[in-house]
Amino acid sequence: MTMTLERPAVGPSQVRIHPLSPVAVAHDSLGELVDAAVAARRSEAMLQAARYVLVHIGVQYALRHADAFTPASLPPARRLEMARRSVIAEFATALRMSERTMAALAEEAGALCTRLPHTLHALQLGEIDTAHVRVIVGATVDLPDGDPLIGKLDDALAERARETNPASLRRTARRLREELRAESFAERHAKALAERRVELEPCGDGMAWLHLYLEASEAALAHDRLNQIAAAVSRDPGPEERTPEQLRADVARDLLIEAVPPEGSPHRGAASSVRPTVHVTVPVLTLIGGSDSPALIDGCGPIAAETARELAARAPSFTRLLTHPVSGAVLDVDRTVYRPPADLSKWLRVRDETCRFPGCNRRASGCELDHTEGFAAGGKTSFDNLGHLCSKHHHVKHESTWQVRHREGGIFDWISPTGRRHRTLPPGATAAPAGAPPGLMAEREFRSLPPDEPPW
Repeated sequence: MTMTLERPAVGPSQVRIHPLSPVAVAHDSLGELVDAAVAARRSEAMLQAARYVLVHIGVQYALRHADAFTPASLPPARRLEMARRSVIAEFATALRMSERTMAALAEEAGALCTRLPHTLHALQLGEIDTAHVRVIVGATVDLPDGDPLIGKLDDALAERARETNPASLRRTARRLREELRAESFAERHAKALAERRVELEPCGDGMAWLHLYLEASEAALAHDRLNQIAAAVSRDPGPEERTPEQLRADVARDLLIEAVPPEGSPHRGAASSVRPTVHVTVPVLTLIGGSDSPALIDGCGPIAAETARELAARAPSFTRLLTHPVSGAVLDVDRTVYRPPADLSKWLRVRDETCRFPGCNRRASGCELDHTEGFAAGGKTSFDNLGHLCSKHHHVKHESTWQVRHREGGIFDWISPTGRRHRTLPPGATAAPAGAPPGLMAEREFRSLPPDEPPW
C-alpha cells in the first residue's frame, strides 16, 4: 500500500464543497491536525536517528577505552566483551530500557552507522521511522560484512520505505531477498531451524503468553490438531460455553502439562520422569479466606486469590510459600558457610524473583546467588549479603567498574561507571493486604492453617 502526504484534488465527478461551509471547515481542521501529526512523527524520527548515532558512538568509545571500564587483569578479548556489556547496561539503566531492548537498539545503531547509510539518511530526514529501520536491519542482519546484497537492499528498501508502511515493506524485503541473494532457501531454513525455541511472556491479570518458534509445517500440524480436538469437544453432547479460542487454549494446556510424547519419540523417557514445578507465594490471609489479595506465580506475576487457594490445597506441581500478612517479611538469618543452605536459597528466590541488576527480568531460578561483599573478603552467607544475578550481570559486577551496595531489606543500590545511581527493590509485598484486621498477630494466623509441613 502506497501512502502520500498530499491531499487529493477534487475531481469533476466529485461533490464540490463551498470553502466556507461547515463541512469544508471540518475537513480543513482535521487536515491541519493530520499535518501536525505527520510533522511530529518526522521530528520524532530525526531524534531517533540522533539517538542511534549517539548510542553507536558510545559503544565504540567504550570498546576503544576498555581499560577504563574493566579490570586490567582480564584477557584482551574478555575486556572488550565486558566493556560492551558495561556500556549497554549504562545506556539501558539511564534510558529505562531492558538490556535486551538496549542491546537490540545498539545492534540496529551499528548496522545503520556502518552498513546502511541510505536507511540512516532517510531516518535523519524524518522520511521513515524506527519500524521501517527494524525491517531493513532484519532483512540484512544475517548477511556478512562486505556482502554486496547489503548495499542493494539498503538502497532499494530505504527508497521503498519512504512511501509504504512497515508491514508492506517487510513483504517487499522478503521478495527482494529471494530475488537478489545467492543462498538457497534450504540453507536459510537450516539456520532458522536451529533457532527454534519456547518463550514465556508474562502478562497482566494473572495471564501469560507461551510462544513456540517451530518449523512451519510442524506448527501448522500442531494448530490443526488443536482445531480438530476442540471441534470434537464442541460436538460432544451437553452444554459447552467455551468459545473456539478458549477450547483450543484449554486443549493445548492439557496436552503440554499432562500428555506424554508418543512411542518412538526421543523425548518420551525424559517427559515421563519430569513433573513441572512452580513456586506460588500465597499471603496467609488469602490462604485461609480472610483476604482476596492476589498470590504470585514465580516468573508470571499475580494470580487470583481463588486460584491460589486451589493450588495451595491440591496442586502437587506447585511449591507453596507463605508470607506474613502485615510485613511480608521472609527469612532473616546469618550464615558463616560459603554455600547457602536449601532453606535460605528458597527464601532468596522468593524475595528476589528475578536478577537484581537494574532492569533485568531473568527469573531467579535461572540465576546465580552472589555474595554482595565477597566471601573471601569477610562477606557472610546471609539474607542481607546474598542476591540473585544472572550469569551476564554476575560477570558485569565482578569484571567491570559497576559497583553495588546491599542495603537492609534486600535493597540493592547500583552505581554505574559514569556515576549514575540505580536502586532495585525486592518485588515482594511489604504492606498489609486488603482486608487484614489491624494488629493481627502472626501466631493467630498460623494457628488457623490446616496441618502441613512448614513451607521452609
